Amino acid sequence: MDRREFLVTSGGAAVAATSGAACAQAEAAPPVQGTAGTVLRLSMPWADTPQGPADSVRRLARRFEAMTGGRTRIEIVASESVPDSDADLMHGSAHDFAPHHPAFCYFAGLPGSAGLAPQDLAHWMAIGGGQMLWDDLAGEAGWKPFLAGHMGDAPPLWSREPVRDLGDLAGRRIAAPGLGADVARALGAEALAVAEPRAAAALLAEGTLDAAEAGDLATSLATGVARAARHATGAGLNGHGTALALSVKLAVWERMADTDKTALAAAAAEEYQIALGEGRAHAAVARSVLEGSLGIAFAAWPADVAEALERVAEATIAHVAGRDATAARIDHSYMAFRSLLSGAPAPRRPQAVA
Repeated sequence: MDRREFLVTSGGAAVAATSGAACAQAEAAPPVQGTAGTVLRLSMPWADTPQGPADSVRRLARRFEAMTGGRTRIEIVASESVPDSDADLMHGSAHDFAPHHPAFCYFAGLPGSAGLAPQDLAHWMAIGGGQMLWDDLAGEAGWKPFLAGHMGDAPPLWSREPVRDLGDLAGRRIAAPGLGADVARALGAEALAVAEPRAAAALLAEGTLDAAEAGDLATSLATGVARAARHATGAGLNGHGTALALSVKLAVWERMADTDKTALAAAAAEEYQIALGEGRAHAAVARSVLEGSLGIAFAAWPADVAEALERVAEATIAHVAGRDATAARIDHSYMAFRSLLSGAPAPRRPQAVA
């Protein structure tokens, strides 16, 4: 059962039936068989199940295989090692590389309202210099990155108990990606590293986890997060969610033919757009099911949480921006582009030391 079938059986037939003919074709069509035998190992942290981010990985892999005429085959393997040094390609998010440098988080999503909306993030990458900055940073770690999916804009924070004020976050065990985890700690919570939605659902169900940011509503429904945590609050700690990335080991990328490089870049870009379209198309259906069938309670952030989240998010981002000249350059580009789109002034930062 794939994601669309899941939504159909959950009561969303009208919208799910029209959610992307091209997407369905990419999933269904087998790769064209070629004569060469190149096999690339693609590692992902996602549970290899019919719903959730693994759908996006399979779709991208099959599309690239077809675009190369079957010259290249992608072998998908699940791995808890992130980044996976043994892989040729890796799917996840730029947050996975934050131990190498915290500025990687700019390319996956920032906390609070500082994050760029998914399409705006793609535009910064394409025309605002973001991709070049990401290439430089990821190149130091030995990878070539692409945007290749998204966990969904404005994901709620799912919790076992309602969040009525700031005190309800104190001492809670919360899973949030990237700098959202730092914000959670600053708000008094205990931040846990749980990126995989099904793993978060299991921990929520057993009470090991109190709250989690687990992607868009359809993913939260399909992976069981919404059944384990009945309260959905705000727009998550990362206000515009988490972008997913396809990273190619630099040595592999440099050996690829130019035509294959172009095909891989195109496949990743197309998957990013399909993921956004799929999330938007399924949002209303999923919310209807969550509210009507499961009785999920949706709520805005309480005023004191909203104020504290924005204040702490800005301080957290400023701390990363001041780390070194590399972080300062990325922050300047990102914030200038965000200011260009919103009309709001970019935050003032201290002069970076070269």
